Amino acid sequence: MPPHAAPSAPTPAAPPRVTVRLPQPAAGTPHGPAWRAYLDLAAAMVIVGSSVAAARFVSLTLPSHLVQELRFLVAACIAVPLLYRREGGLPRLPARDWGVLFLQAAAGALLFNVLLLAGVARLDAAAAGVVTSTTPAVMVLASLVLLRERPGPRTLAGIACCVAGVLVLRLAPVPGAAGGDAALSLTASGVDGVGLLLVLGAVCCETLFLLLGRTLRTPVSPLAASTVCTLFGAVQFLPLALPQAHRVAELDVTGWLLVGYYGAVITVAAYIFWFRGVARVSAGTAGAFTAVLPVSALAFSALLLGEPVGWAHLAGVACVLCGIWCVTRR
Repeated sequence: MPPHAAPSAPTPAAPPRVTVRLPQPAAGTPHGPAWRAYLDLAAAMVIVGSSVAAARFVSLTLPSHLVQELRFLVAACIAVPLLYRREGGLPRLPARDWGVLFLQAAAGALLFNVLLLAGVARLDAAAAGVVTSTTPAVMVLASLVLLRERPGPRTLAGIACCVAGVLVLRLAPVPGAAGGDAALSLTASGVDGVGLLLVLGAVCCETLFLLLGRTLRTPVSPLAASTVCTLFGAVQFLPLALPQAHRVAELDVTGWLLVGYYGAVITVAAYIFWFRGVARVSAGTAGAFTAVLPVSALAFSALLLGEPVGWAHLAGVACVLCGIWCVTRR
């Protein structure tokens, strides 16, 4: 007799027992989303690393605020139709979440770019890299204070490797420098104090941008979050861009190509990659991936600007990769 069959009268029949079996994930499924998140975060930071060379070029040769405004307008022209086609329009969010996205755009779109452009105009690439290399550490510190996240020993070890790697990367002697050596300290390299503070402020704004996305109470797709931040960025940069509007004629073919790259790749693609990745990992893990930024900046500087790369740079890259392995290893 089955265990759920009714006993003999006069006891009333018991209701049949229903066993619900939840579907089991296929082999490898738990690892799939995590690795996709890691690839998204790495791709975002590679793209952002390319923006360092672009920012240096813009800050010295073009009306920087006008270029940023055009960048967000181009990005909006791409993101808005794409959002309406795929998701039917802007998300319906409570006022609090709209405020979070506005603050996120103010930190990552407005203040980060304003401070970075002003900073790289006063610092060389190596000095700016020393400051940006603190991003993983600042990210973890902020996640401890703001999100109460406590990274484990392996995450801390991975972040330490990342910080060590980017410091080696940026403090390394430059091949071919005068006397076969280069200054290894901020004082010896003649870093402008104001420029140092500007880039440090950009790092803090980038950290705030990265963490604010984790405070949204309503789920928002990466494309929707990217589109909203792009629209807010265009609105926030407008007051700074209007005084430079008469200089639009200074943009040649190279300038317009740079605007297009800024809008389509650095803004739309990088935002989507980052929002999609950061939603599936902890802040400490996301912070470790920000160490890819200076590595990417080094590669783009070598490829596009012809800057020399030495053994110490390669050692720094190895440290960064080791740190990411520590964080992502299961």
